[in-house]
Amino acid sequence: MKTPIESKAGNPGKLVSLGRHSPANAAALQVLKEAAAWVEANPEANSLIVMVGSPGLCRPFSTPIDRPLDFIGMLELMKHDLFREK
Repeated sequence: MKTPIESKAGNPGKLVSLGRHSPANAAALQVLKEAAAWVEANPEANSLIVMVGSPGLCRPFSTPIDRPLDFIGMLELMKHDLFREK
């Protein structure tokens, strides 16, 4: 709800917004929904890696890693893509 603030001359001034802000995790939740939809649409998908970051914390989630070198290779490709985008 917005309510006007009176100015010194008695005329309405600017409006103050009392609305809600979107939560900080909104973008992360959207990406998680996209990943879930992709996995559901591609039944051949057999592994998933998710890194969740918050201030001072990084938490990995993954399916079982049978071949660690393949996992490290995926991380290296992701790192390369991130640097190329910046």
